[in-house]
Amino acid sequence: MDDGVVETKVKILFFAKAREITGRKEAYITVPQKLSYTDLKNKVIGQFDLQVIRDTLILAVNEAFVSSDAIVEFTENDEIAVIPPLSGG
Repeated sequence: MDDGVVETKVKILFFAKAREITGRKEAYITVPQKLSYTDLKNKVIGQFDLQVIRDTLILAVNEAFVSSDAIVEFTENDEIAVIPPLSGG
C-alpha cells in the first residue's frame, strides 16, 4: 500500500524535563519527509508521552529552532531536539 508519502528516519534528542520524562537521552523515529511543525510536535509528544510539557516545549531541527508555522523537510538522520521550558536567574 503506497500512499505517496516518503518517510525518513530521524534522531530525537531529549533535554532536561523531556529526558526525565522519557528516561532516555535519544531515540529514533520515522517521520514523513515533509510535515508541519504542529504535526511534528504532535507526533513527538504522542510517541514519547510528553503531554505534561506540551504547552511549553519547543523543537529544534539540526540545532536551529523551528517556528510554529513552519513546514519542516527532513533528510535521513536529521536531528530533532526536544527542548522543555528553561528557567534561570
